[in-house]
Amino acid sequence: MEVQLQRRIVNGVAVLDVAGELDIYTSPKLKTAIQDLISEGHARLVVNLLKTTYLDSTALSVLTAALKQARENGGDLAVVYNQPQIEKIFSITGLHDVFPVFHAEGEAVNAARSWAKGSPKT
Repeated sequence: MEVQLQRRIVNGVAVLDVAGELDIYTSPKLKTAIQDLISEGHARLVVNLLKTTYLDSTALSVLTAALKQARENGGDLAVVYNQPQIEKIFSITGLHDVFPVFHAEGEAVNAARSWAKGSPKT
């Protein structure tokens, strides 16, 4: 299945909606979309995975690199998901302790608004 990405700005926070599967073939699109947002000055990012049906280690690598890049630019990157299979992947890898994780987009956007550029969340 092909991945579909849609970017939006919600209350000053960049939100990237991801629908479909994120794997070795589709993760480069995710990487490019996130890098474009950061290069445009959007260091506070929310990656909405609510419509993501599959996520592999390649996608986790892209998200982890993007998190580092966002923090280096004075922001942070949150992920939103509520599917048990995605939760399991983040739990097994320990990444649920690394990323700000939310189960609803609104919560993530509200949190991201407090991540003032220049003082990243730790």
